[in-house]
Amino acid sequence: MGDSVTIDLEEGSSESIDNSHLCLVGKVLASKILNRSAISKIIQSAWKTREEIAVLPWPDNVFLFRFSNLEDRLKVLREAPWSIMGNLLVLQPLKMGCSVSEMDFSFCSFWVQVHGLPMDRLTRRNSQIIAESLGQLIGVEAPHDGLLLHRSFLRIRVKLDISKPIHRGFMMKRKDPNTLNITEKWVDFKYEKLSDFCYDCCRIRHDNKSCKFTRREAGRNSGYGPHLRTGVAPKLNLPVDFIQKQIDEMEARI
Repeated sequence: MGDSVTIDLEEGSSESIDNSHLCLVGKVLASKILNRSAISKIIQSAWKTREEIAVLPWPDNVFLFRFSNLEDRLKVLREAPWSIMGNLLVLQPLKMGCSVSEMDFSFCSFWVQVHGLPMDRLTRRNSQIIAESLGQLIGVEAPHDGLLLHRSFLRIRVKLDISKPIHRGFMMKRKDPNTLNITEKWVDFKYEKLSDFCYDCCRIRHDNKSCKFTRREAGRNSGYGPHLRTGVAPKLNLPVDFIQKQIDEMEARI
């Protein structure tokens, strides 16, 4: 019959202390196995936490990050995504009762800038509509309802399915301001802190050399490229903690 024995194990005991609220689990989407020493040095330099972080290697470029305080953990989540040697680091909370092989690293939150919208379309509601077409809405950079004219673009926090191609933008229908005819206008997406990705198929998990989704000839005309990247937008003088509180509450549930 083989080793088909069922064993009922304890979920916890006096020997174990649940420190999961101080931990994050991260997977580096790299083609080669990275060592803990290199990861630890990069992390300590990039995250700039108040206290030291323990970095524990697990299989297949998965690492456990154990923090000393909640503030450091929240800061790291808030400022995600992060890259390691150009490769995306996908973070998620440590979930008790879940094995490493059961963890899903297919989703990651990004700040997405929406460029090219007419001024009358720079609204909170349009931010929500656009975000929902991309993935799960996490937060909208907006101090109040009405026109969001504090920037020339919308800025939205979206949880993306990174197993799929990221979007370059979309066609928006509008009345031509000169002729009043219905026309279409292209609107660009730009992703803050976007790591290396494939210019052929626009997936984050690999580069052009190892693309299995698009023929090389088609990839050359894909329209994808470094223009999808952009720097982090400067902070605005908005009501204290309004945006950050929104993000913290939403991402704590991811």
